[in-house]
Amino acid sequence: MAPRDVPATLLFATVRRLRVTSIILVALCTSALQAQARTGRIRGVVIDSLLGALLPAATVHVAPLNRDTQTDSVGRFVFDSVPAGEWSLSFHHPALDSLRLTEPDVNVRVFAGATAVATLATRGFETLRKPFCTATPDSLSPTLAFGTVHTADGLPARMDVSVTWLADSAPPSAPKAGTVQAVLDGDQLVWFACGIREGAWFHAVVRDSTRQTSVLLRLGPRGVIRHDLYLTTGTSRVAGMVRDDAGHALPNAQVSVVESEVSAVADATGSFVLVGAPNGSMTLDVRAAGFRPWVGALTNDRADLLVQMKSSRVASAEPSSGSDYFRLVQRRSRRGLLLTLAQELADETLTLASLLPVETCRWWLDGRLVDSQEFFSPPRTSYRALELYMNGSEAPPEYRSSGCAVALLWTARSDW
Repeated sequence: MAPRDVPATLLFATVRRLRVTSIILVALCTSALQAQARTGRIRGVVIDSLLGALLPAATVHVAPLNRDTQTDSVGRFVFDSVPAGEWSLSFHHPALDSLRLTEPDVNVRVFAGATAVATLATRGFETLRKPFCTATPDSLSPTLAFGTVHTADGLPARMDVSVTWLADSAPPSAPKAGTVQAVLDGDQLVWFACGIREGAWFHAVVRDSTRQTSVLLRLGPRGVIRHDLYLTTGTSRVAGMVRDDAGHALPNAQVSVVESEVSAVADATGSFVLVGAPNGSMTLDVRAAGFRPWVGALTNDRADLLVQMKSSRVASAEPSSGSDYFRLVQRRSRRGLLLTLAQELADETLTLASLLPVETCRWWLDGRLVDSQEFFSPPRTSYRALELYMNGSEAPPEYRSSGCAVALLWTARSDW
């Protein structure tokens, strides 16, 4: 059968519809290209000037477009399809807002089809130091520690914040009380401490009439540290894993909460659970044979904690913990402690072995668990202090052992 002829009128109508559709598509594409030609792009970074680092998780705002974006893990941000013109950029961050550390808005001009670059930054060290340290005994302090205080009930009034640290690096120096100011800023209590020795570990304590919490912190390489303190009641459960640098589990790692009797031992998978840990701020101490001690201050965010430890057998540019001797000085009156300092250890008529009972089963050298051979290997001239617990169960949780004596030797090799 021959194919049926298509009527001319139907053919012409189809052609007309195709032409109209093509015209519409061309118009839409042209409109989109014209709109794109009228817009530009803004990209930039947010810098934490105090710590000398890029600031992740900051919210950047473009006014008056009412557009927001968040910086990535290295502090970068991007806004696409921004109309040509001059716009105002600002940013905020939960850790900075209550301290008023952000600078005024930055204006940026956007040209059609081009990318504008902007840099946003927090206030610098001197801007923050002057109003808080100038009127104190540490007015010339090159260092600053600061943060906010949070409470479960939201009532920051009538609270006291104090800090102590070792005044110098030569034992047996006593902890020094620092100059601390606590300023009520709206509903936030902001604390500032001046004069802490550069690179020193220090003990920050916040208390009210019924509660107290504390953490061990270390002043950063730029002489600045920011840390929020949490004062609450009750206890909580802390769970996590202990791994080495390669991600392998570290079974039998000793995990403890500093200034408490709460401790646990990691299982075969490196997992641990601490029951009865303080709800507020606390310091976690982790020890494993052959690895450098790990000391870290924790806040309320404790979900799925991952502790990565570095081998003590591998040379590291980082100094050793340094918080160990500070804690020794603080616990000099601890029950069961027999303390021998450098002057007595320098007596050549005494040997280190003669000071230890035969029941000694745990040897710690500069905060590391070692065997007896390594324990006795440092030269006498390097001895700083010997800490001995005849009853190992009376030792601090991070060094504790039941049924035998525990010895801790501190030498010049540790970061005092």
